[in-house]
Amino acid sequence: MKRIVYITAIAWSTLLFSGCEKMLEVNPRQSIDAADALTSQESITAATNAVYARLREVSLYGRDLIAIPDVLADNTINTLAGNRLVREWNNQIGSHLSNWQQSYYGINQINLILAALDEFDTDQAYKDGIRGQNLFLRALYYHNLMRAYAYDPTAIVAAQNRGGVPIMQRGAIAVEEIEFSSRASIEETYAYIYRDLQEAYELIPASNNSRGPFFATKGAVAALFSRVALYNGDYERVLTESEKAMNSGVATFPNATQLEASWRSERHPESFFEIPFATPDNIGSNESLRATYMTRTTVGSTATASHGNVVISEDLLAQFSATDARRAFIQSGLGNNRAYFEINKFASKNGVPNLDNVPVIRYAEVVLNRAEALAALNQTALANTELNKIRTRANLTAVSLQGEALKAEILQQRRLEFAFEGHRFFDLKRLGLPIVKESETIAFEDLRILSRIPVREVEINSNLEQNFGY
Repeated sequence: MKRIVYITAIAWSTLLFSGCEKMLEVNPRQSIDAADALTSQESITAATNAVYARLREVSLYGRDLIAIPDVLADNTINTLAGNRLVREWNNQIGSHLSNWQQSYYGINQINLILAALDEFDTDQAYKDGIRGQNLFLRALYYHNLMRAYAYDPTAIVAAQNRGGVPIMQRGAIAVEEIEFSSRASIEETYAYIYRDLQEAYELIPASNNSRGPFFATKGAVAALFSRVALYNGDYERVLTESEKAMNSGVATFPNATQLEASWRSERHPESFFEIPFATPDNIGSNESLRATYMTRTTVGSTATASHGNVVISEDLLAQFSATDARRAFIQSGLGNNRAYFEINKFASKNGVPNLDNVPVIRYAEVVLNRAEALAALNQTALANTELNKIRTRANLTAVSLQGEALKAEILQQRRLEFAFEGHRFFDLKRLGLPIVKESETIAFEDLRILSRIPVREVEINSNLEQNFGY
């Protein structure tokens, strides 16, 4: 019975391309049935759209990859409304990110698409473009798994290290095709992600830039690569990839007067890659980012919608100076949240609740990735130049810092710039820093820094080693 449950939950491809799968493109929003063969451009394109669409799942970018990293860290207060994300806020053992299942669903889909492309006799340019998109997506899925379930190469507790994550080499649509893999090492997993990103960049045509930020582009690949390389401590590569991203034309860097409007627009102008949400994708008032972060229905609304489970912590609020332009994203709550301040970055696009697009990689991140890499390489003047792009846009004065003070200010600007966007926990983790909360300090060596691999996975796969302490 356990084996059947595992197959159904993890590898069995009734999940693959299911008829109810929401597609990325609003018109047409196509999907294909699991029984359909991947033998046409239409079916392969629809299958690829399904991989994009999976990113909207609540455990991925629908909510958790954005909200939970701030909840686990020191950025939030939980209002206890609806008791949502309370265990995560309290850092209780076993309450963490849970993106394992949906990520491997997506990876399995991708592997089947890539195998079909190898056998499909069609236009090479089409095959290259689709392959490139799927490799980008696979790299994104794998890196998010690594961020949750493994140590980063830059900060490892050797005695507790159990390696990276399993690398699925082939897609499975039948019981006998399922791989029960062991965990690759951290180095092997990063090498695999690097290869996917390198090939994706080569294959995706420059013409795809016009399809950004909702589809993979050369700019999106380079931006993600700058993030992956930063986590890997590969600072020269960060510089190479960040420059490629910034020169791609996919994203822009709005000035201070445009900062708030950027979050209210149909698409964020800074986005290299963004998850779109349209009417069929409405997660609803319980689990959307708007519901998680706000009691108001829209910015400035006096109507109370729901919840507002997670609000800004007093410590984070105090870090924003009175002149900081990013204070535009902070407003008082309503109802039970009237004593709190809320973040309104996901405040109902176009006035429609729960339909905010989710920026995955913004221009500001690439700038700060570059600043951090330059600081690590002791290129102090250039690091300050990149840092000050963020500071001056936020109406802060330019600085000229060195050494640890420079690195600390880069981390501080990451905290302020990406508040409630899902970076804070990951930044502390990759730097080996403790999480300092009012209730407790969680040391980097604490087992709770890594997520628990789903118990059913370890029970079924004897080759899969659970994380330390679970």
